[in-house]
Amino acid sequence: MLNIMIRLQILIFALLTFAACSQPAEPVWQPEQKELAGPLNFLSSPLLEGREAGERGSLIAAEYIASIMEQIGLEPAGGVREGTAGWFQDFEAVWKGKAGISEEKTILVRNVLGMIRGKDTTKFVVIAAHYDHLGIRKGTIYPGADDNASGVSGMLALAKHQLSKGERLPCTLIFAAWSAEEKGHLGSKYFVRNFALGKEAFLLNINFDMISRSDPEDTLGNTLYIGTRIEHSHLREMIENCNTASGANFLFDYWDTDEDGGSDYASFAELGIPVIAFYSGTNADYHAPGDTREKIDWTKMIRILKLANSCLEGFLLSL
Repeated sequence: MLNIMIRLQILIFALLTFAACSQPAEPVWQPEQKELAGPLNFLSSPLLEGREAGERGSLIAAEYIASIMEQIGLEPAGGVREGTAGWFQDFEAVWKGKAGISEEKTILVRNVLGMIRGKDTTKFVVIAAHYDHLGIRKGTIYPGADDNASGVSGMLALAKHQLSKGERLPCTLIFAAWSAEEKGHLGSKYFVRNFALGKEAFLLNINFDMISRSDPEDTLGNTLYIGTRIEHSHLREMIENCNTASGANFLFDYWDTDEDGGSDYASFAELGIPVIAFYSGTNADYHAPGDTREKIDWTKMIRILKLANSCLEGFLLSL
């Protein structure tokens, strides 16, 4: 009987999200390149010195992201766990370095959090991207334009769009810029494990990490990698429907986030929380100084965000 009930719930969810994605009440949203270029160009500029977690450039990035959140009208959510106001969630963490390196260092991890308060303030969808990168190594700046200034820029654009609609959403949306992803997902892990309402409060995590380049063989930029938990097959059905309805028209390569935890979505997936992770592909500049803003594929990035927004709205309409 339990299996029948679960299947029935999945069927109902699929039908609702199919209707939501197939018959949009308004034209499909897509951001303009100039809207994305401002944050991406600033975050990947030499001024921010590669945004290594805990370093000067990372703190400048956090202040900048908070200023954008405030400008577009998000509500501060840095104290959403502690019940206090502010954009930042700060904590100290001991980073032991990579395997084979005996370095041990205490760093300040600063998450930047804004929200759109919904009708239900006890349930949350978290739309997130990490803003840290590798910093300066042997005197060379690692700018991290694709990894992951692209994800942060996309997250902010999506937040601005949702605010512009002026609708009271069924649940609360948290827009998060994580720090210390490159040091083991420290920012997102701390957030989700210390959330006052517990993991049951999270309905979905949408994660953007590297959404503006492609694999070398993907010359047309038509492949998109999507990560979900294998047991949440209904999310893949929704994504397929929204891919068609939004006109994004990607060729999907799915992966199971329980088996591959390469980004901040893993902090949610390991606790059983549904996730949708967007990733556009690996390129030769991954974790290299050549990951610069001049190489961004704006067209692909815009298509990804158009699809992601369609998925978010379809999910919300199913609640």
